[in-house]
Amino acid sequence: MKQLLYIPFCIALLLSCKKDTMEAMNAPELLSVQGKWYLTAVEKNAIDGRNKVWEPIDPAKADTLIFRSDGVMLDTDGKPRCCAPGMLIINDQVMPVKPQVALPPNPLCVLVNCVNCPSWEIELSGPEMIVTPCNNQRLKYVR
Repeated sequence: MKQLLYIPFCIALLLSCKKDTMEAMNAPELLSVQGKWYLTAVEKNAIDGRNKVWEPIDPAKADTLIFRSDGVMLDTDGKPRCCAPGMLIINDQVMPVKPQVALPPNPLCVLVNCVNCPSWEIELSGPEMIVTPCNNQRLKYVR
């Protein structure tokens, strides 16, 4: 009698299991962000305190963001970026960052004290990307 109860239970269990899909990796928003991005400007408050202006960054001191096709952010040497978020909000579309390939360890991350930042907001428009990490100042990147 118990065996008859196990069969429907196993069927229900198997049907309720959901495999991780590749939807997030294949999303057009995530693929459009893939590649190298160079910091060009930082948004600052103007002197009058009401308006915000973009302050250009010296190209020699500019940060570089590299996105893989699965959303993982890398440093210029190919190692994972320290304190990277687990989720990207690209043009109001939530994209979880799920590494599809194992990440090499980054020894510099041991020295960094990360503040919890679960997501970054990204506005994409053509070759320009505006990033708002953790509700901080906005950063403008170009390809």
